[in-house]
Amino acid sequence: MSSEPPVKKQKLELSDPTEPLTQRDVIAFQKEALFRCINTHRSKEESLSRQYEVCQSQSALLRENCAKLRAIVVTLAKTLSELCSDDDTEAKELCATIINGDENQVAASANDFCTLLGKHLSTAVNEQDSGILGQLHKLDALKIELASHNEQLRKEVGAIKSYYQDVIRKYDREDSATVKRVFKDSDKAEEENQDLPNTEPEQAKVKVEEEEDTVSKLEHEIELQKLNSEIEVLRSNLKDLETWKTKNEQELIKLRTELATLSSSKDNNLENNADREALYQKVKHLTDENNELAHANDAYLTKFQSLVQEREIFSNKLSTEFQTAQDALKKHNATLEKDLVRIRATRDELLSKVAVLESQKSKSEILNDVNHVLDLQKEQVQKMELRMDSKSHEGSQDALMKELQDLEKAFKEVSQLSLKKYSDYVNHESIISKLTVEKTKADQKYYAAMRSKDSILIENKNLSKNLHKSNELISQLKDLERNLQLKIENLNKQMQLSQNNEKRLIDSNKSTSLKIMDLTSQLSKTKKAAESSLQDKSKLVGENTRLESQVHTLETENNTLKLKLSHADNKAKKLHESLLSNGGDNAIIAEELENFRTVVYCSLCSKNWKDTAIKTCGHVFCADCCKERLASRMRKCPTCNKGFSGNDLLVVHL
Repeated sequence: MSSEPPVKKQKLELSDPTEPLTQRDVIAFQKEALFRCINTHRSKEESLSRQYEVCQSQSALLRENCAKLRAIVVTLAKTLSELCSDDDTEAKELCATIINGDENQVAASANDFCTLLGKHLSTAVNEQDSGILGQLHKLDALKIELASHNEQLRKEVGAIKSYYQDVIRKYDREDSATVKRVFKDSDKAEEENQDLPNTEPEQAKVKVEEEEDTVSKLEHEIELQKLNSEIEVLRSNLKDLETWKTKNEQELIKLRTELATLSSSKDNNLENNADREALYQKVKHLTDENNELAHANDAYLTKFQSLVQEREIFSNKLSTEFQTAQDALKKHNATLEKDLVRIRATRDELLSKVAVLESQKSKSEILNDVNHVLDLQKEQVQKMELRMDSKSHEGSQDALMKELQDLEKAFKEVSQLSLKKYSDYVNHESIISKLTVEKTKADQKYYAAMRSKDSILIENKNLSKNLHKSNELISQLKDLERNLQLKIENLNKQMQLSQNNEKRLIDSNKSTSLKIMDLTSQLSKTKKAAESSLQDKSKLVGENTRLESQVHTLETENNTLKLKLSHADNKAKKLHESLLSNGGDNAIIAEELENFRTVVYCSLCSKNWKDTAIKTCGHVFCADCCKERLASRMRKCPTCNKGFSGNDLLVVHL
């Protein structure tokens, strides 16, 4: 069963019951009538949902049974196809359709398959025909009996359902404040007025004195007159009763002398009969209560066991899932950390190799440039020497030799200076390359540290999230465990109460059974002794007393009716005079009647009672007006002009 929670009723703000009805009371009455209708439909919907769940479970069982029967039929078809001869193609095709076909094909070829199966099993069936026919006859009789019992149970369920729906509707109307406000409980007032003559005159006077401040002067006079008439009726009744008492006392004195022995047996017999009936009823009631408590105890025990099992299964499942998820996360984090360390180490090695290769490449290029310059200078010197050899016949050889020597000295100085600068440059370059390598390593370490820091921060965030989620899950599990413990404690208390009640009922049942046995034995003894003597006397005395009581009651009723008639005439005269003299009360009564008509009667025709509500807006009219508007295609509410259809009409019971 949705299991949804019941809608909480809002407190209705009704006017004072002493005042006439207002428009707010009318609206509250209509709203509460709709609320009761909604409750009835909600209860019907819950019952239908439960029936739907039961039908679903039954349909699942039927599917399983159909699947099993289909498997049995397929195995039979396979065995028959093996037993059939090769010439019998129709039988083989039929078996193939049974094996490979769908449900519709199997159902269509069921008769042919049964005849084929009967041919192959005719010998075995002929031997067991008599036993099978007897069993079939028994099964048919049992089927008819079960069908009649099922139909009877369905009728009983329908009657119980309608009875409980009527009871729920009755309770809703009894609990309704607006129904009590609109339909003033006149029956209770009449019963109180009828019970007043049976009370003592002093209590009536006290009641009149207490209500003097609230009633008007006219009502006070009417009440006094009524009480006086009732006092007179009571006095006349007392006089008649006293005379009746004296007569009865005289007759009792005579009868006691004659029936001294028989009266005791008669009283015992009557008391025993009354006690016996009361004890039988009490025993029946106690046995019913005992059975109900036993069923409730069994239901609570099964529910408690199922709750404990579900709790254990749920806790084990959660712990295993949490442990597996935690282990998987730990393994994944470890593998990621190992891969990250390995990747960082290989990256650092590759970067250092690249830096060394770049520094080596720059040195080799410088050496190549210096060698190229030296080669060019050597070529120039060789050319100069050749030129000097060719110009030996010239006269300026000495000057050229001096110039060559000067050039040679200058060349040597320049070469030494270049070699010195080259060595200084090479040393400087080596220092720079080392520093750049160290710088790159430091940068790589810095970047690696930053990346490790970022990864650690991310891991910390993930771990904090997982920790927060696990804490939330733990808190939810604790709340669930607390609720289950409360439920278990309540069930234990209910079980203890039911056990105590069961023990008490068993003890009382034993004591009552013993009393019944004693009373039955005494009753059987007294019956035999009193039956013969009481028959004649009881008839005569009963007839005499009946006639006398009838005469007495008729006389008292006649006197009371006369007094009531005179009292009613006086009351009617005074009311007529008061209505003629004062018109204000009549206006109040007319206004209250008009408000009552607006609540109860339809606002369109002012003839019929309101019994049909429109779901779209909630306004209430009579069924005839709603049907006439639908027939004339005026499908709008007369009060708020909202559209409605025939499906939007809801029957309301005021």
